[in-house]
Amino acid sequence: MKNKTLPLIIIPCWGIAVYINTFHCSFQFDDRVFIIDNIAIRNIANLQSLWNYYPCRFITFVSLALNYHFGQLNVFGYHLFNLAIHLSAALLVWWLVHLTLSCPVMKNNKITKHAEMIALFSGLVFVSHPLQTEAVTYIWQRSTSMAAMFYLASLCLYVKSRLLRHSQREGSETIFYAGSLLAAISAMFTKENAITLPLVILLYENFFLFKKGVRGSLKCPQAAIPFLCTLLIIPLTMIFNTGTAPKEAVNIPPFDYLMTQFRVMLTYIRLLIVPINQNLDYDYPIVKNIFEPPVLLSISCLGLIVWSAKRLFANYRLISFSICWFFLTLLPESSLLPLQDVIFEHRLYLPMAGYSIFLVSGLYYLLEKHTFKSTACVLLVIITWYSCLTFQRNSVWKNEMTMLNDVIQKSPHKERPLNNRGLIFSTQGKLPQAIADFTKAIEINPTYTNAYINRGFMYNKQGDFNLAILDYSRAIEINPRLPEALIDRGNVFLKLGNTQQALSDFQNAVTLTPDNPYFADTYFDLGYIYYKQGNFIQAVSNYSKVIRINPNDTQAYNNRAVAYFQLKDYDRSWNDVEIAEKSGGEVNPQLIDALKQVTGKER
Repeated sequence: MKNKTLPLIIIPCWGIAVYINTFHCSFQFDDRVFIIDNIAIRNIANLQSLWNYYPCRFITFVSLALNYHFGQLNVFGYHLFNLAIHLSAALLVWWLVHLTLSCPVMKNNKITKHAEMIALFSGLVFVSHPLQTEAVTYIWQRSTSMAAMFYLASLCLYVKSRLLRHSQREGSETIFYAGSLLAAISAMFTKENAITLPLVILLYENFFLFKKGVRGSLKCPQAAIPFLCTLLIIPLTMIFNTGTAPKEAVNIPPFDYLMTQFRVMLTYIRLLIVPINQNLDYDYPIVKNIFEPPVLLSISCLGLIVWSAKRLFANYRLISFSICWFFLTLLPESSLLPLQDVIFEHRLYLPMAGYSIFLVSGLYYLLEKHTFKSTACVLLVIITWYSCLTFQRNSVWKNEMTMLNDVIQKSPHKERPLNNRGLIFSTQGKLPQAIADFTKAIEINPTYTNAYINRGFMYNKQGDFNLAILDYSRAIEINPRLPEALIDRGNVFLKLGNTQQALSDFQNAVTLTPDNPYFADTYFDLGYIYYKQGNFIQAVSNYSKVIRINPNDTQAYNNRAVAYFQLKDYDRSWNDVEIAEKSGGEVNPQLIDALKQVTGKER
């Protein structure tokens, strides 16, 4: 390829063609929690709020806040941003291969004769593979693709700086090195799986930048030391994380999770090679015994692959590196540290860079006896097949219902997809269908509290208050630390006039997660109950919490003004009335008359 800028056109154009049908795909699943209902992203200028929400993914939420600032909840802008990230990551894969094949240690390798084409095809595999759809079309998972983009950028800039140093161009070297360090730090604050970046830099140093390669212990050059220091960023941020973002409880023992991951990794490899029957929510069994035949088989296969990587190092260094890249970048989510879900396709986004390099370089060496045109033709067929699968898979992401129907068909015995489809039915006003899905989810897993809470909400909407209370109570019995169930049950008690029981549920809920921004309505209800009971001090306290969460809540100002009046704190009462008026809200005329009469003041 004579024109070295042609890949900068081909890769983005190919990616746009493959993802052209995604721009109007709806928000999905966690998008509701992290985007639609997330008040933290409503004000891009309030960076403190974004930091307080989820420090470990601060940059991810800054990007979401930017999208919200310019387009509110119009999905087009979010998808455009996600695709731009994906195309950038694919170009970085191309650049990484290009840089690698220009390293001095690779100079005499025959693969460098076709370096431009090898790099181009690696970028095309990365941009077109259907497993990437979950990190690109699923808006919230931009945390995965953006972290990978910074990760790849950091490595590319680092390699470029080292190559410039080798050519004694020290001025330019400093610029690229500083950019690499900045990209590394950005990756660390985008998603936690970026923690392996310093280790990959060391791996790269010993594969391509040290002439003799890996012998014994890994060498650590002085240039890599600042990157090793960044290893502390994610652990320290997690330790001191006081973020208010929802967190899922993990109930899988570490050893069971690790045993399961041996099988999962083999599934990942199968999906990389033959990406069919993709599923957003796999029904994957937890392994509890290392001596189960599937586990032993998986460990043997993985061990053989790692052994092969070591054997291939001397003569097929690029293939060996790609295998090591795959396992090392997968490590944060496939190790002893358990996550709630044992398998997700988006976790392969960064490891995909290793697979792309492996596939292209592997086919090159496999078909080296033939002309390179033969290799190019095979790769074009594979990339075209991947692209068709990606385009087809993206059609499943059209809306939540198309996706959930696909998941339920592939995971019929898993409770979560049924619960999620029930939620969609509920938003469509199809209460019987929603209740049926929640009931089936409970039949599959009688301890699944989400389904009890959601079915209780449906009963509440239908006016079946006793059934609603039973479902909420069952959820609380299973897990007493469920503020949502306590609040919803408290609301039902409030409707039934049982203010004492409602007060108890509300108090217990806010005690579990104090000052939670999602509890504004609950604090408002507490203020109302306390006022009715004549406890005006507590009424003021709870209305103040509502105002702290939402400074534009005029009704809270009105109610607090009334409570202040009862406490004979007339100045503060007047102040709240004036704020409510300035905000354009309705003001209690009887309160104004009473204030005038008591204070003798006119505004």
